[in-house]
Amino acid sequence: MLLPSRWPLPRRGGISGMETFAAAAIRLFAALLGLSAIAWGMAVFPTLWAQLPVEHTAAAVLNRAAFAPHALLALVPALDDIEQASYCRPGALRSAAIIRLRLAENAVAGGERLVLDDRLNALEHSIHQALACEPTDSFLWAALAWLDVVRRGRQPQQLTYLRLSYQLGPNEGWVATRRSRVALSMFRRLPPDLADTVVREFAHMVNSWIYWDAIAIFTGPGWPVHDRLLAGLKDVGQRQREAFYSELYTEGYDIVVPGVKPRDPRPWY
Repeated sequence: MLLPSRWPLPRRGGISGMETFAAAAIRLFAALLGLSAIAWGMAVFPTLWAQLPVEHTAAAVLNRAAFAPHALLALVPALDDIEQASYCRPGALRSAAIIRLRLAENAVAGGERLVLDDRLNALEHSIHQALACEPTDSFLWAALAWLDVVRRGRQPQQLTYLRLSYQLGPNEGWVATRRSRVALSMFRRLPPDLADTVVREFAHMVNSWIYWDAIAIFTGPGWPVHDRLLAGLKDVGQRQREAFYSELYTEGYDIVVPGVKPRDPRPWY
């Protein structure tokens, strides 16, 4: 088959000048890309290295590690650096907010009036910085709900923050153990659908063997509505319900868990 005369025939042997130019351009681009990566690493790595203690400490805070009084204050300059950086790293900013949350909680629990306002202000700024970087972080929305209650009392926006937290992270166990405490502390003013969500989350914790947290929540902020939480356990696994009941019984709580046979009453309690 003959090719149309207007189509140029390929040259045999050798490489065209255009092909040589393209190959050189590709090699130059690859070299520049490699140099850029090296330069970026040299610029960013010291920052990442400096942020590691903050992220490790935040993980320990979430695991409820004990710290000496004011030990976390030594990290405040590093928290400032993270929050003032020209670029955002969601993990670092969340870690900064977690540590500032613990500092604020300590001030609230210890009645440290002289530092309370400063720590709450710092926490609010930290949470807003972190949410601007990662607006889908369900933990941060729950933390913002807690902070707003502490600072402003009952306000409608707190329900919005809480609802966002549940919508963005409905099945995150590590968030649930903290979010449930916040939600149950304001349970009486939750709209019915959000209240049902809170009850389901508690049942999910029991069903997932998130055990000691569920018991602490039940006997703490959940106790004023413990009948509602117990009723929500009807679809939880039998073994989980029995274990939950057994532990509460051991701690002196005579309650009725759906589907679990009560033990004999103890007259000495």
